[in-house]
Amino acid sequence: MCGSDHRDLRHVARLVAVFSYAGTGGALVRRFKLDADAGAGMWLARAMAMAWRVGVPEQGWQRAALVPVPLHWRRRRRRGFDQARWLAREIGRRLGMPVADGLLLRSRENLPQGDPRVTSRDRNVEGVFAVRRARRLAGRRFVLVDDVFTSGATARACAQVLRVAGAVEVAMLAGCRS
Repeated sequence: MCGSDHRDLRHVARLVAVFSYAGTGGALVRRFKLDADAGAGMWLARAMAMAWRVGVPEQGWQRAALVPVPLHWRRRRRRGFDQARWLAREIGRRLGMPVADGLLLRSRENLPQGDPRVTSRDRNVEGVFAVRRARRLAGRRFVLVDDVFTSGATARACAQVLRVAGAVEVAMLAGCRS
């Protein structure tokens, strides 16, 4: 019997996270996200694709679509790229899985989850995500893609809006778990 607290996975059918944020995983994420180091991104994408292939062999998940956790357009413009979208496209190419880019949107800008002003990660993402095209969700499985899984608040918020819109199951694929 598993003694872990799984509240951080509510609405998320499974979590596959390749690295711990401490050490190499966090260094790769920071180099990729903050320094736009494509080599670090390729390492993450390759490891994430391999972990998904090995860790999730069930039949129904091969037909799932990858959904990048969206950045708000202002943050994407400041950073110069969207790391989750970049990872999802590269993982999709490696696994032959479709990427449902633009399915989720961040309807308003919120503070970064790691910002010291955030007192509740759940409240920080409450009402932030929306589904853009609900007709494509009914009966399908989706895999959220993001660089880091910490408290699960972002994954839960995204998974909840996908499930309400008709998704049958939602999983999470992350580069790191902290």
